[in-house]
Amino acid sequence: MKARQSQMTLNRVIELRKAIKAAIKEVHSEVYFEKATDDSPYPYIVFDLPNSISNGALENFVLEVEGWDAPTNSDTTGLEMMMDAVDKALQRKTFVIADNLFFSLYRDGRESINENDSLIKRRRYTYQARVYGE
Repeated sequence: MKARQSQMTLNRVIELRKAIKAAIKEVHSEVYFEKATDDSPYPYIVFDLPNSISNGALENFVLEVEGWDAPTNSDTTGLEMMMDAVDKALQRKTFVIADNLFFSLYRDGRESINENDSLIKRRRYTYQARVYGE
């Protein structure tokens, strides 16, 4: 029974990842799960689902979406516009995965992340992904 439950959760996570990636790709072509490749062209988006909590009826995932850019000057307008487009594609949206499985996204916060490399500019938006159904 535990192996079956684990497999169902894994499928849920995979479907969640597919839906999130597809939504982000509608507004930006360079999208990666967990980590970009070393030769990824700037600007790009990386998203992750680092953890979740379930109460039985609802599983609440944390979704982190990070925008990365290396602007030719210190102007972050391009990065801010990219993150705004991503936010509009995700914030308060509901995604139907199957007849009995759907999730809604709600933004929790926005952060500016400082990099060791001063040429790299980064933003992180954090969302709750509330997943309902089986």
